Amino acid sequence: MIKSLVLAEMMTKHKIFFFSLLVVWILPFPKKGNAQTTDFRLRAGLSIQKEITKKISAGIEYEHRFDNYLTTFDQALIEPSVSYDIKKFLSIGAEWRVSADQDLKRRISYKQRGAIFLRFKKSFGDFDFKIKPAIQYGFDDLTNSNSDNRKKIINRNSFSVDYNWFGSRLTPFAGYEFFYYINDPMGGIINQSRLKLGASYRISKASDISVYYIFENEFNVANPIDAHIIGFAYGYKF
Repeated sequence: MIKSLVLAEMMTKHKIFFFSLLVVWILPFPKKGNAQTTDFRLRAGLSIQKEITKKISAGIEYEHRFDNYLTTFDQALIEPSVSYDIKKFLSIGAEWRVSADQDLKRRISYKQRGAIFLRFKKSFGDFDFKIKPAIQYGFDDLTNSNSDNRKKIINRNSFSVDYNWFGSRLTPFAGYEFFYYINDPMGGIINQSRLKLGASYRISKASDISVYYIFENEFNVANPIDAHIIGFAYGYKF
């Protein structure tokens, strides 16, 4: 009887997780206004986080990116951040990104942008639901951004769910985010979205590794690209 109840509970939790994945994947795509091209890309990252006080934490992230079917260096970026816990489920923070960006003519440019964000996190059983709205000022990640020197104001909205697999070090996750270009000359537009699936593996109490896949969709821009991205990341907290 007890085994049957445990099995039924596990099946229910798995159904909830896969339903969450389905909700993420069926979120509507904006219509494409231009001919789409396709690319395959790679990302490798490292992040370190430090708890300064019970409410304040700081971190730094480094990421290396390749595009054009892994044949070309795209970007290298470093991003320090700080956050403050307002409540157990709510925090506010700021990020600053410095990026070395290579364009189609293999010219390197250095760019900076700042961002402020809110982070909501709520747990239901073995599931962690997260929402992170942010305002970015500086540049965006679109392929044609190198030819545009305008300082852009982007509203970036991320939604994700983690499944804390009971008795396992493996944590599957799924996410969706979209980018709203607030100060576009023609008026505010949504011009980019990302769908993400992956899993992290806890190496120790302080460190983990993760592998993920991202489908990146561009629209309402010149020369939009559908990018398939494979990523690897290592994280350390102390």
